[in-house]
Amino acid sequence: MARSPAFAADESSRSRHGRDQFLDVLASPYRFRYTKGMSAADLIASRRRELGLSQGQLAELAATSRERVNTYERDRVSPRTDTLSRVMRAMHFDLAAVPTMTFEERRSLALSSAVAERLRRNPERVIAKARENLKEMRLIGQHEQPWVDVWESLLELGPGPVCSLLTSVDQFARDLRQSSPFAGVLTDDERRRAVHGLQR
Repeated sequence: MARSPAFAADESSRSRHGRDQFLDVLASPYRFRYTKGMSAADLIASRRRELGLSQGQLAELAATSRERVNTYERDRVSPRTDTLSRVMRAMHFDLAAVPTMTFEERRSLALSSAVAERLRRNPERVIAKARENLKEMRLIGQHEQPWVDVWESLLELGPGPVCSLLTSVDQFARDLRQSSPFAGVLTDDERRRAVHGLQR
């Protein structure tokens, strides 16, 4: 599978940083995700309720007024990007722009999502296949070694964290999927169904 252009930098250093970053996220009870259908109002209100804060408490943390928070949550006023970032940062949540996925990344995600479904149904068999593939990947060349290490560490965490990565749109997950150890998990027919309808 083709390597991502973003991969050109120090691969070993980046993989270690990415793995540590991903494992830190997995240490949390769950991840709060800002989906495309959410407005700023939804984002602020959802995160505030998740943390059990009142509007007044959030206002104090974000150095604004309760009335202002209320207008944001009611969608009466749309906060500027810097204001939204400040309010969310007060709730320990950083906003970040995620690059649009390329066709190859969307194809990889579709296939990986199908693998994740298989992993949920038959974790022992899928993980055993992945470990078998990782042994072969170690023989390919030095450029694969950092990602083999990352995948081996992730497999040790069990099916849940692996499924999260396989279906994530984060840049680290996109890059890591370019060296997926799940070749042979899906049949040719399953692969065709997984990518059916994808458009460039």
